[in-house]
Amino acid sequence: MAYIKGFAYDIFISYSHLDNQKLFDQDQGWIERFCSELNKMISQRIGMPDAIKIWWDNRKLDGSVLFDQSIETAIRQSAIILCLNSSAYLKSEYCKKELNLFYNKAQQEPQGLNVGDRSRIFNVLLNNISYTKWPKELSGTTGFNFNDAKDNEDLGDPLDISDPQLRNQLKDLRNAVVKLIEEFSKRELNEKTSATPKENRFSIFMGEVSDSLRTTRKRTIIDLEKQGYKVVSGIPPPDLAEAHAKKVKEEVEKADLSVHLLDQYPGREIEDNEGIWYPQKQVQLSLEFAKSQLIWVPSEMNIEEVEEEPYRNFMQDLESGKQSSKNIEYIRGAKSTLTQQITDLAEKMKIQQKQPVAGEKVAVLLDTHLEDQKYAWEMSMSMLENHIQPFVNPQEDDPRDNSTMLGDRISQVNKLVFFYGKVNWTWVQRRINAAMKLILNNDYPADEFFIFLLPPHKNPDDIAFGQRFIKVNVINNSDSSQLQSDSLQQFFKNLKVVA
Repeated sequence: MAYIKGFAYDIFISYSHLDNQKLFDQDQGWIERFCSELNKMISQRIGMPDAIKIWWDNRKLDGSVLFDQSIETAIRQSAIILCLNSSAYLKSEYCKKELNLFYNKAQQEPQGLNVGDRSRIFNVLLNNISYTKWPKELSGTTGFNFNDAKDNEDLGDPLDISDPQLRNQLKDLRNAVVKLIEEFSKRELNEKTSATPKENRFSIFMGEVSDSLRTTRKRTIIDLEKQGYKVVSGIPPPDLAEAHAKKVKEEVEKADLSVHLLDQYPGREIEDNEGIWYPQKQVQLSLEFAKSQLIWVPSEMNIEEVEEEPYRNFMQDLESGKQSSKNIEYIRGAKSTLTQQITDLAEKMKIQQKQPVAGEKVAVLLDTHLEDQKYAWEMSMSMLENHIQPFVNPQEDDPRDNSTMLGDRISQVNKLVFFYGKVNWTWVQRRINAAMKLILNNDYPADEFFIFLLPPHKNPDDIAFGQRFIKVNVINNSDSSQLQSDSLQQFFKNLKVVA
């Protein structure tokens, strides 16, 4: 029995027999020595002798056993596959069948191809094979270099087992395999101990990203899963346009929230759909089919510097609010606060799901600078609990940015709350003026403004805003780093009063 429960073998080694031929009077072939050293290193890390079961074809099979059948059975009963990628491997039809069989069977299993954000397929490069030549099943995997290639043009040879460089690479591979084994254990524990049935967990679809955002997405997925969210990722595959669209539509319709991380790079182009990229297409499908959607871009991104014109136009439409609707949150923010922004929105949605409110809600726009955004998210949670519908509109340094988006959101609300915290008063004034101009020019229904004072300390008497068209109220919370519950309750009562 394997260390990973539910499988007969922990690891299946897929390799070309040419790579195991003995050279220079060696007692063992390279593959045999590799398997032996890896097994010992994993056992030492886990702390048990022969802790894991590795299956590899050592040609010591009983003569009565069909060779093909025994390998197929081993693949179907293995938790992980290590592909020893080489020139000989790529030319072996048998190796291709092994990889394809594991890839297809893993997709049908409860774990899927990824456990957490870790792939069950490891790409071990015995030669310096360009990623453009990798089998499609290895696309998206991280290659572990076990060759002595000196540059990108050098194919290289497998490192000698006694080479210190190989030992370091073997440690990295060992660590990655052990972490994946631990993810299997965590998954099993979570499924056993979770108080919420698996099928009822809040689900988040995490869209495809450009290479520059893969680390951010990986870290975010891990953080979300630690908090108990079900995260669906790893699409593509399928890679072809029609099959890809069908799969994405299926997943975003099932998910409670669809999350898309975008930056200046469009990502990988769809194989049979030139000029359309996977991240872009998934956003477009989510706009059409998702229950709710969060689109995030880095706060420092300048859309005008995007090189690909179709993608630049797409990003400009998102930024301007042409695609906006009541179930979309468009956020410019820092990578360090991304997980918190997603969980805050998810928790708000949970409250909405649990507490449907009959009749019309008061709708409020919370207009805030990124510096004070945490207060806006905290207040929006409290608003939902008090049957008030919040919309959060975070802005950066120029209050004139995204005026179209601001107008679209103002058109949906009764009242506006402007947060005055770490930004200067001039910024808030300009923001209020922009909102007031939109309301008057378009006859929007907003009828009251609130200016919410946040730390550092401010004197409400210093707030001067002379105009006679819309009522302006000032609430002082600038002497406390926390939102005061008594003040909030009174504030909510005021929000519900018809002006």
